[in-house]
Amino acid sequence: MIVLDTSALLDVLIGRPASQSLLARLARDDDLHAPHLIDIEVLHALRRLVRTSVVRSDRAAEARADLAELSITRYPLGSMADRVWELRGNLTAYDAAFVALAEALGASLITCDRRLAKASSHRARVEVY
Repeated sequence: MIVLDTSALLDVLIGRPASQSLLARLARDDDLHAPHLIDIEVLHALRRLVRTSVVRSDRAAEARADLAELSITRYPLGSMADRVWELRGNLTAYDAAFVALAEALGASLITCDRRLAKASSHRARVEVY
């Protein structure tokens, strides 16, 4: 069981070269979980990448289609809100939602965000790619 954060999912969706080790990790465990906000975060990131000419619009459209086909169990904020608030001193609410979900599920949090991985005050197992 894996909680996949937006940075890792985006790397996979746009096919960044460094994502090969991440793809290998996901091949070993494809039971993917994420907070509902992952979809809007991915769309926001794709928009930014297109606007800054990092990714072509047609490639972003392919990534959107791939996102729709992925089997990711999504969770509403619900009971995680208290934990997200507790983590406010070290994490954004967005990052804290992924951490809180990983803690609640006892799952590894997969990320490409080294700053998130170094954050203290949480109990999540974090794997950085």
